[in-house]
Amino acid sequence: MQRPIDGFFHNVTVTGVPVSIDVIDPNNNFFHLDTVTSDEKGNFGYSWTPEIAGQYKITATFAGDQSYGSSWATTYASVIDAPITQPTQEPVTLDTTNALTIPLIAGVIAIILAIAIVGFVVLQAVKKR
Repeated sequence: MQRPIDGFFHNVTVTGVPVSIDVIDPNNNFFHLDTVTSDEKGNFGYSWTPEIAGQYKITATFAGDQSYGSSWATTYASVIDAPITQPTQEPVTLDTTNALTIPLIAGVIAIILAIAIVGFVVLQAVKKR
């Protein structure tokens, strides 16, 4: 009837139309992705994960119905491989408390032993006189 929606018919429910989405991949292979339904203004969308990188030819086709003739449109999309990321390593941290404590304790013990030995030798020398 070609009348505006906001005019004569106030209680009209507008529905979308089926849209076939087809693809030709970079290797020239044709495949049907899916058939989606447009919104009331003819807009639609679709997401998928391509299997290979390269340029894809994407065609959307409306077969037509009693109100509208058929139509189609084509677009192109380039897909690139995701960059390879190297796993990040956790930085190695040294516990400086332990790294310094053990040599410090060993040094103190060595000094105490050296003083004890010197004291023992001195006492032995004093006793002999």
